[in-house]
Amino acid sequence: MAITRLTIDGYGQVEINNCAFRRDGRIEAQCAPDATDFSGKKIENGMLLSVDAANRKLFLADDATAKALPIGLVYSAEHLYENGKTALKYFALNAQNDFLPRVGYLTVGDKFTTNCIAYESEFASDSAVISALAACATSAVYGGICDDGYILVSASAPTVGPKLKVVAKTTMPDGQLGVKFQVIGD
Repeated sequence: MAITRLTIDGYGQVEINNCAFRRDGRIEAQCAPDATDFSGKKIENGMLLSVDAANRKLFLADDATAKALPIGLVYSAEHLYENGKTALKYFALNAQNDFLPRVGYLTVGDKFTTNCIAYESEFASDSAVISALAACATSAVYGGICDDGYILVSASAPTVGPKLKVVAKTTMPDGQLGVKFQVIGD
């Protein structure tokens, strides 16, 4: 199925609402993005990536890497790259020759909000996804890994990688659409 990125202004953003990794130290900040996986790509806050801490590498999370490596949430500290563009939506890391991303290992119960999401053809458009997210209290919507690093939303729970449940359709600090997730399974 074709994967479509939800239309947002700028790059992905993330808000850590309640994640244990900030308190218990399950954070990787010295892993470099794999040059092949991230060729020509940016690393955005809110992405889910596979972490190979032994070899100090980050990979895009697909079914194979998710079965072999733990998955983490990118929540890097923002840097000012251009005067006048200080909003969170203007920040993303280059895969090479930039700061290393900060990635927190997710655990059941963690909650975070992001707009770094994608969807498959079960949703016809951005507006169909937004409608499903708004109705998450009555019809469950889930999130999981995606080959591009974004969080893939679906009406079906993922079978590989962390299982996220949409808790609420909300907004990001700049007023754009945000999705609050809770980790409900590993």
